[in-house]
Amino acid sequence: METKKSNTSILNLFAFVALIALAILEVLTGLDGIGVTIFGTGSVIISLLNTIKNVCVVIVIGILAYNFVAGKSKGFKIAYWICVVIFIAATVLMWF
Repeated sequence: METKKSNTSILNLFAFVALIALAILEVLTGLDGIGVTIFGTGSVIISLLNTIKNVCVVIVIGILAYNFVAGKSKGFKIAYWICVVIFIAATVLMWF
C-alpha cells in the first residue's frame, strides 16, 4: 500500500509542476496577444517551459493511461505506444 501512495505523490508532484508551467505559458501567451512581449515567441524560456510541461504531462498521463490499457487488447497497447512516441518526438523536435 505504501508504494501506491508514493507513486500517487510523485504523479501529484508532476501534475502540479505541469500546472505551474502551463499557467505561466498561458499568462505569457495572453500578454503577447494584447501586444505586451516579455520574452518573445521563440524564446528559450518559453521552449524550456513547454518542455517541462510536456515531460510532466507525458509522465502523468502516460502512467495513468498505461494503467488503463494494461488489461486491454494488443490494439490498445499499440495505440498507447504510438501516441507516447509522437508526444515525445514532438517535444524533442520543438528544440530544432
